[in-house]
Parts: sequence; C-alpha cells; structure tokens
Amino acid sequence: MFYLKTVLVFFLALFNVSVGMSVRRVPDNINVCYDYPALAAQQFQHPNSIHSMLSIIRKLEVHPTVTTWDAARLASSLLRRFRYDGIEDSESQSAYTTPIQKNLPETDKYSLIWSLLPGTAADFPEDALTPDEKCALHFMLSYSVNGTMRAEERFPRQLARERSLDLNEEDLPLFVDASGISTNYTQNDTEENKKIYEDNVLVHQDAAETDEANEVSEGVAIETVLNEEEEDPGKSRKRRALPINYALPISKSPLQRGVIYTPYGTVAAGPVLSGIAAGLEPQTVRLRDWMGSVYYNWSDTVLDRSINNIWGTTIASDIAQSGLLRIHLSHTTVGPSGSWNDSLGICPREFALHNEDPSYLTNAEIYGGIDGLLLGLKMRDWDKEYLKLSDLLSSYYSETGVAKDRSYRACNRISNFLDPNKVNHNILKEEALTFLVAYYDKDTEGNPVFKPSLDKFVKAKQFIDTTYNDLTKLLNNKEIIRDDFVPCTGLPTLPTTEIPRTDTDLLFVIDQFTFSNEEVQRQTELAGFLALDLNIGITTSQMEVLSSLDGSVIVPQSANKAQLACSIRNTVISIHNQRKLHNVLATLRTRFDRDKIEERNNKTSGANGKTVLFSLSGRSPSTQEIEDFTKEYELLKNEHPDVRLLFAVAGTVSSEIYKSFVQEPEKDIFKLNLFTTYKEAASIIGDRARSLSAKLFYPECYSDVALDEASFAHTIYVTPGTQKFYKIMPSTMHLSQNLKIKFTILHGNAEVCLSRIQEPPVSSSALSVCQKNVNGGDIIEFTNYPAPCMSGSCSPIYVAIKADQETDSESCPDPQCDSPDQVKVVWTHEGMVCSKDFRSGAPTQLVSHVILLVFTLLLIIF
Repeated sequence: MFYLKTVLVFFLALFNVSVGMSVRRVPDNINVCYDYPALAAQQFQHPNSIHSMLSIIRKLEVHPTVTTWDAARLASSLLRRFRYDGIEDSESQSAYTTPIQKNLPETDKYSLIWSLLPGTAADFPEDALTPDEKCALHFMLSYSVNGTMRAEERFPRQLARERSLDLNEEDLPLFVDASGISTNYTQNDTEENKKIYEDNVLVHQDAAETDEANEVSEGVAIETVLNEEEEDPGKSRKRRALPINYALPISKSPLQRGVIYTPYGTVAAGPVLSGIAAGLEPQTVRLRDWMGSVYYNWSDTVLDRSINNIWGTTIASDIAQSGLLRIHLSHTTVGPSGSWNDSLGICPREFALHNEDPSYLTNAEIYGGIDGLLLGLKMRDWDKEYLKLSDLLSSYYSETGVAKDRSYRACNRISNFLDPNKVNHNILKEEALTFLVAYYDKDTEGNPVFKPSLDKFVKAKQFIDTTYNDLTKLLNNKEIIRDDFVPCTGLPTLPTTEIPRTDTDLLFVIDQFTFSNEEVQRQTELAGFLALDLNIGITTSQMEVLSSLDGSVIVPQSANKAQLACSIRNTVISIHNQRKLHNVLATLRTRFDRDKIEERNNKTSGANGKTVLFSLSGRSPSTQEIEDFTKEYELLKNEHPDVRLLFAVAGTVSSEIYKSFVQEPEKDIFKLNLFTTYKEAASIIGDRARSLSAKLFYPECYSDVALDEASFAHTIYVTPGTQKFYKIMPSTMHLSQNLKIKFTILHGNAEVCLSRIQEPPVSSSALSVCQKNVNGGDIIEFTNYPAPCMSGSCSPIYVAIKADQETDSESCPDPQCDSPDQVKVVWTHEGMVCSKDFRSGAPTQLVSHVILLVFTLLLIIF
C-alpha cells in the first residue's frame, strides 16, 4: 500500500498538465496510465461500471470549477481530457518505452470523431481527481480491443496480474518438443493451445544455431545463456532455443476496453458521453470542409454532403466502420457480446468477448451508440441550465428513467431506437454513409482496395445498407438481447406509495468465526451487493466492514460505491477461532462518543442513521457470549438510543437468540437461507436500513452563551416518490417550553409529518400531525410542539418528509442534489433547550404515551 501511494504521488505532477490531446500521439497524461503497474495493473484499477463512473463524476461536480457546468460541458471536457480510442498492448517493450501501440482502424475513426466533438479540456480541474481516478475515466471512455492472449488463458490456474501476457521468459515455463521447436506452453496445455502457440511463433534460427537445435531434438537439455553483449537494456534474457523474433498467441476471447457494466447491458461509454456533448452543441459540417485534403477522387455531389455531430459521434460511425472493414472480407458486421470477469457484477474490471474475430460493431458498441444517439437527440428538449451529467446518466440507467421524459431509460433503448418518431432511420443511414466516405478517405489499415472501374460511393452505400440490416436483425432477436439485458417498453410503473430512502451509516460486522473461507466469501458477496444497493456518496450513505473479533475496520468507507464493493470482494479476511461481539459493541460505543464530540465541534444539526448489521454464518454463540453481549448492548442503548442493530444469520446460527436486541424481530433479523441469491437479500436488508430514522439535533441546546439558533440548520434532499425519516432525540430538547420546528421547502412541494408516538409518522394516521407547502419557498411551522416532556420517559419527535411524485417546479441547482427533480428541505428551530447532563433515551413509558396521545388529538381537534 505504501508503494502504491508513493507511486500515485510521484505521478501526480504528470496529471496536472491539461493539454489539448492530439490523436496522432498518446499524450503523457494518458500514457502514464499504461506505464506504471500501480495504475495499469488490473488488480489496482477501479471497476468498469456505471456506478464507478457516476461516483467519479459526482466528485467532479462538487468541485468549485465544475459546479456551474451543465451535462454537455462536463461530458465534452471529460472526452477531450481522457478519451483516446485504439490503444492496445504491444508485443515489444524496453526500459524506455511504454508497452502499448495504436490500432489504426480505431485511432483513425476517433480522429474523425474528435473533430466533431465540441468543448475543450483546457479548464479541466486537474486537482479534483486522484491519478487512479483519472486513469479509471480513461479506461472507461477509451475504446479498443486487445487481442493478445492473456496469462490466465495460457495458465488458467495462475492469477493474472498483468494487462496481457508477460514476455519475461523467467515467468514462462520452457518446454521442448521432439521437433526441436522451442515452445512456452505448459505440459498440461491442451493440444489446441499448443497449436495456437506454434501457429503464431515465427521461428528464425540462423545457421550458427542449427547444431544446437539438432542437439535439442535429440533430447539434450538446454542451458540458459545470457548474452550480455547483445542484450538491450531492460530486455528479457534470451534462451538459446527460444526464437529471437516471435508473435504472441491470439486470444480466443479478446478484451474489450472502453466499456462499462450496467444493469441494462454492457455499453461503450465514449459514444454515450459523445452524444450528450454533441446534443447541446449540435453542428452540421460539409464533408469537403470536414475532410480537408481529399485523397480519393470523390465527386462534388459526394463532397457537398454534410454530417451532423450527434449522429457522427455515436452509432453512425460504428455502422460505417464495421461495414467498410468487414463486408469485403465476408465477415459478420455486428456482435459479439461478452462476459465480465465477475459474473455477479460486484467488481467488473475486464470484459472478454465471445468471439476471437469481433466486428467493429459489438453489442456493447451498439448499446452505447444507441444510448448516445437517443440522449443526444433529446438534450435540447431537456433542462440545459440545471441538468447535471450525473443526474442524466443515473436516471437513464435506472428503472424510473429520465425525469423529463420517463420513456427514456436504458432498458427501453431498443424500442426507442426502432421507433420512427424518435429516430429517423433514413437520416441514420445517410449519416453513416457520409462518415464512411471520410473514413475510407483516411486509407486506414484494412481498407478495401476497390477496382478503378468501380463506383466507390455506390459500393459504400451497399456496405451501409448491409450493416444496417444486420444491426436491425440483431436488435429484433430477442434471445440475443435477453442474454445481455432484460428489455422493457413504455413508461415505468412508479410506486403508489413513497419509498423510504433515508441515508444511513451501515457498519457491516463480518463473522470470522466460521467453518471455512467459503463462508467468509459468501459474506463478502452479501456485503458487496449491499454496497452497490445503498445510496453511497460524498454526502449520502456510508458503509464499512468491521471485524467480529474487536470491531476494527477491515474495509474502510469510500464515496465510490463501486470501488468499495471491489475492496470488500478482494480483501483477504482471515478466519478466527472465536468471535467477540461484545468487544465490537464496546468499540462502537467509543466511536459513537467521538462522533458526538465531532458533531458539536462542527456545529452539525443532522446526521445519518447508524445501523450495525451483524452477519453471522458460523457457529452459534455460547451462553457466556450472549451475557457479555447483553451487558454491552444495554450500555449502547442508553448512551446511543438512535443506533439500530440488524442481524443476518445463516448456517447453524439460530435467529431466536438475537430477538431481544432488535426492536422489530420480523423486520430486523434476516434468515439468509430463505433468499434465492445474496443480491436479493442485500436489496431487502438495504430497504430496511433505508427505513430507519436518521437524527436531527441541536448541538448547543445547553449552551450558556447567546447563539443564533436559526443558524443551526440541516438541509435534506428528497426525491419525488420517496420519503425520509428522522427523529429529534429527547436529549436535545427535553427542557423546551415554546419550541418551534420549521421546514423551508424549495424547488418543489413536500409534506412533513410529526409524531411523538408513531415511528415513522403516517399522514393518514390520527397519531401524526402533517402539513404541506403550497408554493416553493414556503415554511412549514409546527408551534408549541411537542407535548410537555416527562423527565426519564421522554420520547423523540419522529419526522417523515416526502416529496410530491411529479411537479413542474424549477430544477434543484445544488451540487448535492442527486437528481434535478429533488425537493430541498431546510430544517430549523427556535426555543430548543436541554440540560448538559441529560442522556436519557430510553423508550417512552406507557403513561407518557397516553399523555402524548391525548395532546396530539387535542392539536388535531383545535
């Protein structure tokens, strides 16, 4: 870890030079992503997923330079700064070269796209991201296919730690067959793998080596000889029987880069952002102006054609490329799909194609190109001023769709694309044809050489028609599509009741007192899915994984939920011969005490709910363990009554043991053997955590110094169709006489409900008092509330806040908004008083409940 941090700091200077990228060379601030193992090695990289991309983008959006940027401007800046298509692994390397090379068909295509993209990276805030985050964006946005056979294909039992096959012979076992050909396959390799290697090895042995080769064929062992005079710096040592010039075996499952995992299929991310960037700055350019100098003798009619950047930077360019480079070879123009290294989708880092000869219009490119086109064509119809890039991407790749038009969602991409009212397919084919002309004129590698008598434009049109027909045929093949994602049609079904979406700090205690490492792995699977299920972010929910031995942190929190899920899955967690859950609670009590001090020092008026989830999959606890745990639990309950415990039990662990430690056993104890998958279990546990109350408080309620109480405010953002729950703890207001609780509603409409008896409050219940605002900016005020507090038996004030489903109010402009339709609620108060020594948080006694019930009914009547 120290090594990695040192490297990242060392290379930070290279990233702090934001230059306009030229597609003729790989700039240094991208080259560094391949040059150093700490940034290039697969095990150090961020996951390639929509969650990972969104986390990094949201981090950017709160940077002072970026807070006012709309979606298109940020998309343009990201593309200009990080995208560079066509970089692939090189077969040769030395101490002074980076082991990469450019794939000309991809680089030449991107040079055309580059000239159509708006914006600049000159003002990109280099200090906003770390080097690994910058490289993550590069890898997610930059398309290429690496066809070199990887180490894990040659040595399936060996963990691959390199981007491609390492050429260092010290790492490759050497075997010699009877023919005298030196080979590097293992003795356990299949005959097919041996043939792949031999077919690709170029044997160039000079006359001086002939005798040695003959000796080898007779079974004489080979000595390893280092020829120091001929060895270049950094070169691997040469073995005499190893050919000096050779090519690497070709992968049967090439790695596709520049693609990201989403719940709705793997997509090429570059075209998605390109469509968004072009959508708000559309431009149409004549072909002759776009191409500049013309290599082939095209007619004036052809050169007077024009191309629009929304089409040319998305699906049209891929149709043109695949048609031009594939049809003349009689190769398929569409597909294939592929598979991620993590089939669960928790930590997707590498995507391997299902065909060793992929087209230039793979499934991921199709989906990304369609998404970019659909979004690009609608950008001007949507809110430009306040539409953030993260808002757009997170809503499009969700079940509910884009707030301004719910029919636009990733699962609906195919029906939207095939809808002639949304996509004019005649225009699509014409735009693809225009792109093909410009692409052909670049004379890229693999270009067909047409006969002089042939009308190149007519043939180009045939290429486009054929590729387009192949594309539509694939999109109408339901079996192929369903292997990638489950399509949907029309508008989403929005929930009829508001879904709980309270932010929480979840502390996942992993059971290390288990029978096997497999049980630990199953728990990390559950924790990984939970990390992805929660709304983890800079200002939202947080999660950590703790040891069941002492409550120490095994996996720390991260604002990047995808990176957190990867860390959970990849961290080696040891098994212990005991668990000490009482020590965990003791550690947490100390930690929560520090949190209170920090909240007061920071003048914080609200905080996430704290939820401790005990994952128990090993042995059942002893009687002594339960007694020790009970003592610590009573202390925790008295000192921190806002903390809730949950239990997820599996194996031989009995759920009955833990019922006395939860408030609602049927909701707070989860029997994992009742779930089909851990993903399903994580969703249910996440729903429960989101339904538990966060807290509101006044850290200076006992101050002897006159303070501006109104300045202690807490801001809450609520998405339409959801609600958030809070409680104002007795310790912060039990001496209040004329308490006023206020909620200022901005950017929409909301309802606020309060109760001293019902958690959470419900608007239809007589036990709750509710108010709604009429206009944005209205203040909802609860006066002389709550009822008089009885010392030692005071209950919290429970609060429920929900936003109206769909409103036409102005979009939320704050960087902290998760979506533009969120309603902003600011909580303030007057007359909140407490005593410094008051620490009671015990449940309300029956007599207190009766008094409060009467008082609540009187409020409703009068």
